[in-house]
Amino acid sequence: MVVGAGSESFRTLYHLVDRLPVMIAPAWLRTLTQPIGVDDVLAYLRAAPRTPASRGREIEIGGPDVLSYGAMLDTVARELGKRRPVMVPVPLLTPTLSSLWIGLVTPVDSGVAKPLIEGLSTETVVADPTGAALFDVSPAPFAATVREALARSRA
Repeated sequence: MVVGAGSESFRTLYHLVDRLPVMIAPAWLRTLTQPIGVDDVLAYLRAAPRTPASRGREIEIGGPDVLSYGAMLDTVARELGKRRPVMVPVPLLTPTLSSLWIGLVTPVDSGVAKPLIEGLSTETVVADPTGAALFDVSPAPFAATVREALARSRA
């Protein structure tokens, strides 16, 4: 997940926390991910042409924190100065139903939300950090990227 003011994934988290003190909790809220700030992604991209050892190989990048989507919602709430949302577990909530629900409670279009939600069932954690180690980039923690995204979205 790329965290930035214009990121649909981040906007979804923001609006869920901002609008819902209580929310249904589908299974994907337990999926682990390694979110990275947009500035850090750009730093990797700017450095890639000057990093010959990275040519021809897959480079997995992520921030320093491995979090569930539920934990990310908690962090966004904390950074907004809001109470952590109460999450009510729902055992059977399909990606289609989740995307429709997100489309109702956030400004994120359900057509955009559906592929995002479908991807949330798969962990996105860096499995091979050796490629990223070729770069002189130290990604910021999730809370810092949230603060930056919030500051930019308010500017």
